[in-house]
Amino acid sequence: SSTGGVTVTGTKLSDLVSGGVPIQVDAGYMVTPNVLVGLYGQYAFVSEKNCDAGASCSAHDIRLGVQAQYHIMPDQAVDPWLGLGIGYEWLGDSESAGGVSQDTTIKGLEFLNVQGGADFQVANALTVGPFLNLSLAQFSSFSTSGPLGTTSGSFDNKAMHEWITIGAKGTFGL
Repeated sequence: SSTGGVTVTGTKLSDLVSGGVPIQVDAGYMVTPNVLVGLYGQYAFVSEKNCDAGASCSAHDIRLGVQAQYHIMPDQAVDPWLGLGIGYEWLGDSESAGGVSQDTTIKGLEFLNVQGGADFQVANALTVGPFLNLSLAQFSSFSTSGPLGTTSGSFDNKAMHEWITIGAKGTFGL
């Protein structure tokens, strides 16, 4: 079905976007030498697939949540770690043409955020290293506003989606 020109059911996330470039900031506290608890926030510039001819489109994804990490060898030069988190996600889209813009947001719970990586110590309290992140989430509601209409609601047929992130990180500890 369609609401205000925006398809709200029967569309897969992969039909709308093809991936993105995320920037993530974590803030945490080492409650023991091995266990970190904290928050994460991510903003991703997302590549949109279906921009109408003559229109300008942009999309972004925001994820916020809580996490815990277990550091296997925190006092060594190389410290492998594993993490789990839970959060909330907002995917926003804007399409502009002829001086008007239609903005859509879909949002929902991030049920599971699984992380793993290794920290390589490069200086006192400074590490760098690779990481891998898998996020499983489900959008539950939407809102849209603009010349094609303003509406909001819940999805009847919800489906899980995932984001896989491979990257490098730096950590500064006090």
